[in-house]
Amino acid sequence: MGLVGSFFIVLGSLAVGWLGPGSNVRNWEPIQAIRSNDLLVHISTFVVIGAGLLLVIAWLKLGSSLRQKPADALRRVIVASIVWAVPLAVAVPLYSRDLFAYVGQGRLMAGGFNPYLDGISAIQGWFNIGVDPMWANAKTPYGPIYLWLEQLTVMASGDSPIIAVGLFRLVAIVSVAVMAFYAYRIAVLRSVDPSKVLWLVLASPVVLFNFVVAGHNDALMLAFLVAGVYYALQKHPIIAVLLVTASIGVKPIAVIALPIVGIIWAGQNRTMRSTVKYWVITVVVSAAVLGVLGFALNIGFGWVLTLATPGSVSHWYAPVNILAIAMGGAFGAFGLDGELPANIVKYVAVGAMVVVVAWVMLTKRNIDPVMRLALGFTATVILSPVIHPWYAAWCIILFAIVGIREGLATHLAVSASIFFACVSIAEGMDISDSVQGDILGYVIRTVFITGGGVALIVAYCIHEELSVRLIGQRVREYRERRTLAKLQRAAAGAVAKHRTPA
Repeated sequence: MGLVGSFFIVLGSLAVGWLGPGSNVRNWEPIQAIRSNDLLVHISTFVVIGAGLLLVIAWLKLGSSLRQKPADALRRVIVASIVWAVPLAVAVPLYSRDLFAYVGQGRLMAGGFNPYLDGISAIQGWFNIGVDPMWANAKTPYGPIYLWLEQLTVMASGDSPIIAVGLFRLVAIVSVAVMAFYAYRIAVLRSVDPSKVLWLVLASPVVLFNFVVAGHNDALMLAFLVAGVYYALQKHPIIAVLLVTASIGVKPIAVIALPIVGIIWAGQNRTMRSTVKYWVITVVVSAAVLGVLGFALNIGFGWVLTLATPGSVSHWYAPVNILAIAMGGAFGAFGLDGELPANIVKYVAVGAMVVVVAWVMLTKRNIDPVMRLALGFTATVILSPVIHPWYAAWCIILFAIVGIREGLATHLAVSASIFFACVSIAEGMDISDSVQGDILGYVIRTVFITGGGVALIVAYCIHEELSVRLIGQRVREYRERRTLAKLQRAAAGAVAKHRTPA
């Protein structure tokens, strides 16, 4: 089922996948014929949506089978993940246009520009690459390591955006494999079921859609981060610091993991004084590495000042954004300016985010360090007006390596995965203006994806509750049979003893 879903996603991507306006692929006769036919584009949108939902269903069925038939579970997860990912690796980019932004920033670096000061519009022909115009003048939010990688990738691909996009996607796919490898090792180290961990880390549609197909650099960030956590747990703190530093060099949000390495380094009997000492060491080492790299690339520490770049957009499903819109609307209903209170809500949320993350790192409560990391990332995501589907992957993956308990915790993780997989499907297609402007088609697509997502969440929860009850009933019956057998053996022994002559 998952393979069929992946295959049809690839097929639909030929019509609605992202291609730059100047891409030569657009001139290929089969592609041109499909994309110029509104009916075929309409059909392709439903193919991508239906196939995406089919892949989600396959993932849910896989998870259910792992619990009901745990024998050889790990192999089944790995095989299914590979079988689903291989077709997706050659799909036309879907779910995001960031791969083209990576190409543009790589050309900025190759041209001697500083992406922390110059937007992609500074290079000639930027629009033809396929970069979203929203980011034309935006400063990059990525760290120096990924900018260096972008430069190397673009230089290796020559003037071909297609080759560059393929190389960036390859980096993301390899990163997913590395991330899954270290997630598995952490699961074994912490006595967590590795098949369930990889079901959430490797086979999840959120990972497949946003890392394998969309090629987001978050995959590389998480690969370094998870590897760093593993080496920290294995008492190799310097390696852990360097790997987390590499993660920060990809996306600076990974700085949340730096104090976690210090906490693990300080040991179980740590005091605040010893913890601060190791925090200072980790910060000094990390800052020195990033400083040297920034100096070598002639871009400095510009990424520190551009952390808010993604905040220029907001999402309807982000709790903070919902509250901000409601507050602004309430003021607007009385004829007052609603923009100021809406912005105040967002600033308060950022302040709350800082407070929560600081509490998670500073509290003396006996909290598992990896749980601290997961809670820190979750607070950062939930209290932001921007929650991209790949941001949700951070939280799901980190909670997976912590070890998600059966019941409500698993239901929340799976429901979140279904929701953000559906958001990826709904928002990530390149639909022509004529098709996009068809109100009826838009309504049908929205109902299709919304109804499908809600139905899957409800069906999953009902199925799991029934399965839990069934398994519980079987366990009780088994225990009752064992108890009855013991009573029968005891009674038989008593009778035999009574009949034995003195």
